[in-house]
Parts: sequence; structure tokens; C-alpha cells
Amino acid sequence: MALTGAVPCMDSEQDALLKIKEGFKDVSEPFSSWTAEEDCCNWRGVGCDNTTGHVTMLDLHSRDPTSKLPGEVSPSLLDLPYLRSLDLSLNHFQQTLIPEFICSLKYIEHLNLSNANFRGTIPSSLGNLSHLKSLDLSGNGLFYLRAENLSWVYGLSSLEVLALGGVEISNAEDWLDAVNMLPSLVELRLFFCNLHKLPQNLHHVNFTTLKILDLSLNNFSSTIPDWLFDIGHSLVYLNLSRCQLHGVIPNAFGNLTSLISLDLSDNNLEGPIPLTLGLFQEQGERNRSSSLRKLYLSSNGLNGSLARSLAQFSQLAVLDVARNYMKGSIKEAHLQKFSSLRVLDLSSNRLALKVSSNWTPPFQLETIGLRSCLLGPKFPQWLRSQNNFSAIDISNASIVDVVPDWFWNLSSRIMYMNLSFNKLKGHVPDFSSQHQLSELDLTGNNFSSPLPRFSANTRILFLAKNSFFGHISNLCRILSINNSLNYLDLSSNNLWGEIPDCWKYGHNLIALNLANNNLSGQIPNSTGQLIRLNTLRLENNILSGEVPLSLKTCTELAAFHLANNRLLGNVPTWIGENLQKLKFLSLCSNSFSGNIPRQLCQLQFLNYLNLSSNSLSGAIPPCTFPGMMTAYFDTNPDMSYPYMAYSDSVKLTFSSREFIRYSKFYHGQLFFNVLDLSSNNLSGRIPTEVMSLDGLIFLNLSRNHLVGPIPPNIEMPNLEALDLSRNYLSCTMPSSISSLTFLSLLDISNNNLSGKIPLSTQLQSFSGQAFIGNPQLCGPPLSDNCSSNESFGDPHCSIEEGDDEKQGIQKQEQHDFKIPSFYLSIGLGFIVGYCGFWGSLLLNKSWRYSYFRFLGNMNDKIYVMVAAGAAKLKRKFQHQQAPK
Repeated sequence: MALTGAVPCMDSEQDALLKIKEGFKDVSEPFSSWTAEEDCCNWRGVGCDNTTGHVTMLDLHSRDPTSKLPGEVSPSLLDLPYLRSLDLSLNHFQQTLIPEFICSLKYIEHLNLSNANFRGTIPSSLGNLSHLKSLDLSGNGLFYLRAENLSWVYGLSSLEVLALGGVEISNAEDWLDAVNMLPSLVELRLFFCNLHKLPQNLHHVNFTTLKILDLSLNNFSSTIPDWLFDIGHSLVYLNLSRCQLHGVIPNAFGNLTSLISLDLSDNNLEGPIPLTLGLFQEQGERNRSSSLRKLYLSSNGLNGSLARSLAQFSQLAVLDVARNYMKGSIKEAHLQKFSSLRVLDLSSNRLALKVSSNWTPPFQLETIGLRSCLLGPKFPQWLRSQNNFSAIDISNASIVDVVPDWFWNLSSRIMYMNLSFNKLKGHVPDFSSQHQLSELDLTGNNFSSPLPRFSANTRILFLAKNSFFGHISNLCRILSINNSLNYLDLSSNNLWGEIPDCWKYGHNLIALNLANNNLSGQIPNSTGQLIRLNTLRLENNILSGEVPLSLKTCTELAAFHLANNRLLGNVPTWIGENLQKLKFLSLCSNSFSGNIPRQLCQLQFLNYLNLSSNSLSGAIPPCTFPGMMTAYFDTNPDMSYPYMAYSDSVKLTFSSREFIRYSKFYHGQLFFNVLDLSSNNLSGRIPTEVMSLDGLIFLNLSRNHLVGPIPPNIEMPNLEALDLSRNYLSCTMPSSISSLTFLSLLDISNNNLSGKIPLSTQLQSFSGQAFIGNPQLCGPPLSDNCSSNESFGDPHCSIEEGDDEKQGIQKQEQHDFKIPSFYLSIGLGFIVGYCGFWGSLLLNKSWRYSYFRFLGNMNDKIYVMVAAGAAKLKRKFQHQQAPK
């Protein structure tokens, strides 16, 4: 509402305001009252001094954060010399610099430029605004604004509020000394400022009037500093979440006697919860309850008995200790005094809630978080008294029971419901009237019924791993009304029929998982309109036909899983050409034919490719997938909701056995690298590029028609499984195979390999079954010991197949020379001698005549000698035969 005054607006200042209006491109709604006929003191967002008529307040912040006003800050602000409050927040100033002329508004007391899309360096001349009481520059994009130091705040002696959230001040090592010079400071917000230094001591705490301190989302990597507890009685709100703090929670928190909200979540704190958090002691008085009402300690390493700590927290409205190592049993008596409790989150600890079936809690919860707490085996009856909650999570709580009908309609405010990974059963109702419900997770239970109807406002729907049956056509209603669905997982049920062709309404769908059902027919063309789709999983159904061309428009796809269906045709070339963000591709166990398209080599982020068990032919393309050049390690084994339903084990076939590797899908990323082209009709040689994928964990090329030697330089240090069996590979095993120190599964059986198995601790640890079917192969672990009396060389390894390492050309140890060099010397000597002898006869006539005359004479001489010898032998034979 505009401020009005008895004295009308000054003409010069009205003109200045109209020029400021011209700086905004869209002036229809916020400036509708700004007309020349109307006193400017009555304009929306304008306030004037009642006595002088001067404009003292200008509030142009956007009322709708989703439609920020684009524009620029006009220098005409300087024509409002008595301006004391300026609010330009929630607008879009197109990443322009904060204008220097703002620093000339010498009477300004309140300046709000937050969430206005400014960038660049904060003008240090802001420190000249000596009357400034509040300054808010937060929310202008992550690190778009920056300050090399905070020395400019020394001049702001009247400052009460300083908000620099998201401003890059990592170089401002003096930040604490600077703000400590502001004796009137009441509120300090330096969240997400890329700060790295949190001083542990401060010689003298000057800002003893501080009520609100937010240093969250920085990288301090330190313990909680001592100077915090010298602030004393004034501090009301303290947020140190996500600061990489470590150590224990100090007992000195008892000194903060006015503290209402404390947030230490998402750090590395350890040890028990100190008793002083809920109690403080004044001199000469006994311990009494503190003012603390909200306590956030989630995602740390806290341990000890929670029941012991609960006694001092009975005044709390919020208690969040989720994802720690707290243990023990919580009984009715521990919670009997918590009448003010509204938020209770004990999730992911080692806690058991042991209460009687007729217990009625003294509180009415708005948020119920009991994930992974022991609540079962019976369904908790005390929930019946809770009818005002908006979020409930009792997943993985060991409940084996029928969900009572009263539970489904307990609260009309329900927005989030997670009952996953119990053994619940019973009737699942119609949710179409639950208009507030946006997230529902019933994964991993025993519900058996037709697929229920859901609210059109549903954003996240997980019903996987149950026994829901029937058609899924009623999903079209959710999509068609307001297009709100983001995540849909109906996998591992008993659903049948065709996939409905109504996905043109699913523009906001990010993940679609219909795997492990009995769905039939073709993949509908309308799936190509899921333009934001990141994950598509249709594996293990009875789908037929070709992969629709329309899917080429789903350019956001990272995971594409169509395995174990009846799909046919060629592997689409557009997968490599259009789906450039693809990381996971599985088309195995279908009826695809033709060559593997070389376009797949264009997939720069691909780290999982499985085309096994099809009818593919031709050569393996020489792809150097960059996504398979780096080993991924699953550093976050417990992905946060809503991605946890996409955390699956991956089963790969290895020599008729299943190689199971547990890993996580996270935005389509699978955290290990796989290449499986087995059980096809592929021919030709193994490309050297395949054996140089550094990050590969699993390689299976078995059951094809591959020929030639195994490439010599195997550069896969992270490889755990290698299967080249049942091909026509020849020559010796390359010595580089002995460097695969992580190899746990190996099969090169049933090939034409020859020579000695290279010696290494890893290779000799496998059984002989991994090498059988290669008659010319010898050495441990085979029984053939490469005896010197036997030949284990492969006569089919030709010179053209490469050098001695590539072919496995055998060394003849008894002669100690290389066979190729020996024959090469003989051949060269023969050619040189032959050409030199006959060439000289051809060029020299006299030599030629002499040579042939010599041959003639030698011929006559040999003839006479042979004839004389024959006559002599004949006479001797006749003499022996004469009668005596």
C-alpha cells in the first residue's frame, strides 16, 4: 500500500519517478497507478514524507517471483535526494553491474538489491552510506557478485542487517574482524559465500546485539568456534549447517540463553548430544528449561542414547536428529511432556519406538519422520490420533501388517507419504480426491489391487515392487489435467496390456520406469514428446516392433533401458546422433540385427553399453568412449529421495552366471563402466581401442565369431570381469593381461589360443576352466606344462599378424634365436647370392662362355666317370656269379 501525505509530491521527483519507470521493459501491471494525473505519493510502491512531500521510499520489488521484471536501474534515482528506502529485489537486471551512483544516495537507510540478477564486484563506495541500517545483496546467482574484502563495511557504523548470501567473498579472510566492528549489527547472513576460514577465537566480541547469524553452506572444515558463546543472551537464531564442521558439540551452548533455533545439520559432528542444549544454569539458580524451540542435528555422526537426551527437550517444537548413530528405545514416558512438538524426525538411526497400542501422544505432529526406526511388526495405532500432518515417512520400519482404512484419510493436509520397504498389504484407496498429495511412495510392499486413481497434482509416484495388476491407462488422466507428474515408477508389478499413447501431456516427466511387468505392444510414438525425460526404463516386458523414431527428440535422456523384450530392426543410428547426454544404454536380449552403428562412438558420456544376446553382425566399431575412460566410485550409497527408487543392482551375464554389481542410478548415471557385446554374430578382430578403456569394470565379448590375436596392450587397470570365451581368437595371450590386478572373473575358454599362459598372481589364481578349449595353450593353471619336447606354437599365426608379442611367436629355447629373424636371413642371403651370380654372367659375355664351357666339360667328365664305374661294377658282379 502506498504511503500518502498531506503535502503533494514534488514535480521534479514525480518526473524522476517516470524516468525510472522507463527503465523497465514491462510496465503494465506494477506501474498501472503511475499516471501524471495522480499524485505520485499515491502511486504503488512510492512513499513520501507527510510534511515535506519528498519521496522517501521506493519499493519496486516483483510481487511474483516467477515473472521478474527485466530492466535497468535509472540514474534518475539521484533526483530523489531524500530517499531512505530502496527495494529493487526480485527483478531481472540482466547481469549488469550494481550502479556506482547508488552509493551517492547519502540518506539511504534500507537498500535491498537481492535476487535481482546483478553481477560483478560490489562497489566499495557502498561503505560511504553512513546512514545505512540494512543491506541485502543476497540471491544474485551463485557467486555472480563478489567482494575481495569486507573492509568497506567499516564505514557502516549504523548497520543492523547485512545479508550477502551467495556473494563470493572467499578472499575476504578479514570478514570476521570487519563485521565485528559493527556494534549495532542484529542480523548477519553470509550463507553460501565460499568462505574457508572460520577463526576459532576473537579478542573481543563487539556485536553483542546480534540476534540472527547464518553462516551455512560454507567450507570451514573446523570445529565450532569459542567466540560464538561470547555473544551471550542476544542470539536467537544460529545456522551452521553444511559447513563441514567436525568435533563434538560444545557444552558452552548453554551460555546462549535466548537461542530459539539451532541448526547444525549436515556436518561431521560426533559424540553425544550435550545436556546443556536443553538446559542452562544461571548463577544462584537451579537448571531450568531453555528457550530452545527448534533443533536440527540431522546428517552428522552423533551417537549415544537419544532417550537420555530427550528429557531436556520437552519444550521443543522441532526435533530433527535424522541420519545419525543414535540408539536405544523410545518409550511413552520419554515423549509424554512434548506437548509443543510439531516436527519429529528420528529417521535412519538405530532407534525403536516401543509404545502401547492404545497410547495417545500429547502432541499433534505436522511432520512425522520415522524412516528405518523399528515400529513393527504391527501397524502403529498411535498414528490414528495424528490428523494434521502434511508429511509422513515410516518406510523401512519392519511393519508387517494390513494398513487400516482409517490411515488413508487421516489428514486432509497430506502432501508427502512414504510407506516404502515394509511388508504392508491391504486395500489401496482412490487418491484422486487427495488434491494436496504430491509425493507418494509405496515401493517394496505386498499391495495387490488394480492400479488406483491418483490426484492430478501428483508429482512423484513410486509404486514399484508390489503386486499391482491390470492396465495403466488411467495414468492418462494425471497427465492430461495439469501435466504435473515428474517421476513415475511402476516397475516390478503385474501390470499388463499396452502402454497408453497419451504421453504428449507429459512434458514435465523426468523419469519413467515401467520395467519388469507384462506390458505388450509397441512403444507408443507419443513417448517422443517427453522432452525433459532423463530416465526411460522399459526392460523385462513383452514389447515388440521397432524403437520409435520419435524418441530422437528426447535429447535429455541419460538412461535408456529396453532390455529383455521382443524389439527388432537395426540399432537406431539416431541414438548416437541425437542422444548426446546418454550415459546408460541397454538393448540386450532382443532381436536387433545388422551392424553396430558407428554413430554410437559419438556418445561422449556413455559408461554403460549392453547390446548382448541379439543378432548383431559385422565388426566391432573402434570406439573410444570418453565416459569409460574414468573409473566411477559410488561415494553416495544412499541417494536421497526421490532418486532412491532408482537405486538398483545390475545383473550381467558372465559365462552363464550372473555377475551382480550393486550400484546406483542417479540422473541416469550408473557408477561403474560396462561394455557387453556378447552372444551376437560379431566378426573381425577386437579393436585395440576397446582394450584401452581405462575405466572399464566389465568387458564381455563372448559367444561371437571374433578372430585374430587378443590386442597386445591391455590398459584397463580397473577391470574386474573379462569374458572372451567361445570365439576364434588365436596366438598367445599378451603379457599385459597379467597387469589386471583387480580381475575377479576371467573366461577365455574355447578359442584357438596357444603358447604359455603369462605368469601372475592373478591369472594363476583362476581354475583351469577359464582356459579350457584352447588345445595349444599351456602352463599353470592348466595341466599341460609347456614341455620342451612338445610344440605349443600356433602355425596359423602369420608374420602379417604382428610382432612376436602380438602373435605369441614361440621361442625355441634350445637354439635361443627367434624364428622370424632366422628365416629372414636365409631369404635375403639366397636372393643376394642368386642375383649376384646370374647378374654377372648376364652382363659379362666372356664369363658366360667360360661358365657354360666349364659346365660342358664337367658334364662329360661326370658321364665318363659314371660309365666307367658302372662297367667296373658289372664285371665284378659277373665274376662273382661264375661257377667255381
